Amino acid sequence: MKRQTVKKLIQCVAIIAAGVLAIILFMLAIWCRGKNSEPVTDEQVAAQMQQAEPLVIETPEAATEGSIRVYDYDSCCIYAYYGKIRINNDGKDGKDIDVEAIGYLEGYQEHKEESGAVE
Repeated sequence: MKRQTVKKLIQCVAIIAAGVLAIILFMLAIWCRGKNSEPVTDEQVAAQMQQAEPLVIETPEAATEGSIRVYDYDSCCIYAYYGKIRINNDGKDGKDIDVEAIGYLEGYQEHKEESGAVE
C-alpha cells in the first residue's frame, strides 16, 4: 500500500516537473525569437527608422479678409460688408462675441424699422 502511494506521488511530481519544464522551454523559445527579430546593426536601425516617417500636420494661416452679410426676416440681403475682419472673441468662453470689420459697407435695399417706417 505504501509503495503504491509513493509511486503515485512520484508520478505526480514527474508530471508537474514536465509541465513546468514545457512552460519554461516555451517561454525561452518566445524570448529567443523576439531577441533575434530586433535590428542588430546601425544600418538596420536606420532602415527601420526611415520606414516610419513622422506625421506632419500643416495648419493653414487664418484668413483676415472676407464678407459679412446682414439679412432681414424675408431672407433679403440688406447690407454687405467687404474687407478685413478681426474676431477678438468668438464667444466660446461665455463672453459676448466681438468682431471688428475694417472695410466698406454696401446697402442693397431699403429696410423697415421696427415701427414700420421706410428709411
